[in-house]
Amino acid sequence: MVTSRYDRQLKIEQIGEVGQANLEKANVLVIGVGGLGSYVSSELVKAGVGSITLVDFDQVELTNLHRQNLYTEADVENGLGKLEAMQEHLQAANSNVKINTIEQKYSSELINDQYQLVIDCTDNFPVKYQINHDCFEKNVPHIFATCAGNQGQAMFIRSTDDACLECLYPKQDIAKLGLSANIGTNPMIVAITGSLEASMALKFLTRPEKVVPGKLMVVDNWNFDFRKIRVHVSSKCPLHGGNN
Repeated sequence: MVTSRYDRQLKIEQIGEVGQANLEKANVLVIGVGGLGSYVSSELVKAGVGSITLVDFDQVELTNLHRQNLYTEADVENGLGKLEAMQEHLQAANSNVKINTIEQKYSSELINDQYQLVIDCTDNFPVKYQINHDCFEKNVPHIFATCAGNQGQAMFIRSTDDACLECLYPKQDIAKLGLSANIGTNPMIVAITGSLEASMALKFLTRPEKVVPGKLMVVDNWNFDFRKIRVHVSSKCPLHGGNN
């Protein structure tokens, strides 16, 4: 008897054969394959997502290796772009998954309804706001996440009825948020936050009816503090008709 590569996954009651079949039909867009994106992509491909499209434009650098999963010293020495290296490593992990790449900076036309889910793995808040806006306008579910220092955050946004990034962080407050380039990044918080995004994605793609949006997960992996915060639609959010 041949054992499925997803044997341990299929035994999970909340996934099972129905959930696995849903996952294998899914088409996902991952924007950014740096710290968060490399973990998200790796976990979803190994779990058996049907099709995944990766968007990035950077080269693999030595400073990436402490926190960006799968990249190697050989990728740096060979001058590989992140997409080329990531596609090679992911395809070697699971040849059954269709892996597409788009080598460019983010642009709005990338968001469309061929994707069941968009996963924001960028490290640039102006781009995050644009992704949030584009997914809201086109009513495409997406997952927001950020991490820097020892703290990570992630939130699933299903539709225009849900609280979005601008409900959570009005644009004028962006300067208050730490960025990894300025304050550094604990590599373990990248793994935890990326795995949170991948977990949210897996739950939505396998059992979408079980997902409750609008809950921000906040993790501090130095103090081992885990919080779940309910985020409500803001009356000041411009996407929801307010005047921020």
